[in-house]
Amino acid sequence: MGEAVERYQPRWIEVATQAEKIDSFAQLRKGRSIRIASGEHIQGRWEVYNYLKEGALSVIQCDPEWCGGTTELQKICAPASIFDLPVVPHGHSLHAAVHLVAGQSPEVCPLAECLILKMKSYYHFEKSPLVLKGAHFALPDAPGYGIDLDDSKIESRDLMRWS
Repeated sequence: MGEAVERYQPRWIEVATQAEKIDSFAQLRKGRSIRIASGEHIQGRWEVYNYLKEGALSVIQCDPEWCGGTTELQKICAPASIFDLPVVPHGHSLHAAVHLVAGQSPEVCPLAECLILKMKSYYHFEKSPLVLKGAHFALPDAPGYGIDLDDSKIESRDLMRWS
């Protein structure tokens, strides 16, 4: 497949096999001009390091909420920079991703992936969701990630209990 799509010059091939098959990623990467990306299912810096030392990835795409949080993703950026590989946070937790990207060198974190259509529903309950303008997001100036819920869109704040 990698050979067949090379002529279309995609930015990368993402999650081409199961996350635990590091050797398959490494084999795919060898001899290809297409970058190989993965990380959505990688669980922290030590797992990322295993990919890096095997030469298995060209782009690291960890999700902030799945890899151990913003702090862990920041720690993933350190070995990525040693291997001269970019970290492009996967497109689910956009608030965390844009803050991480803003705090890193553009060589380490050149961009954040944004699933524009899918993520609209994720941020429905926010007063001021992040808005993409000219391929850029403005960082909120409120504390934390700047998330403030819109009470007019919330039916109830009662705690749900499962019995």
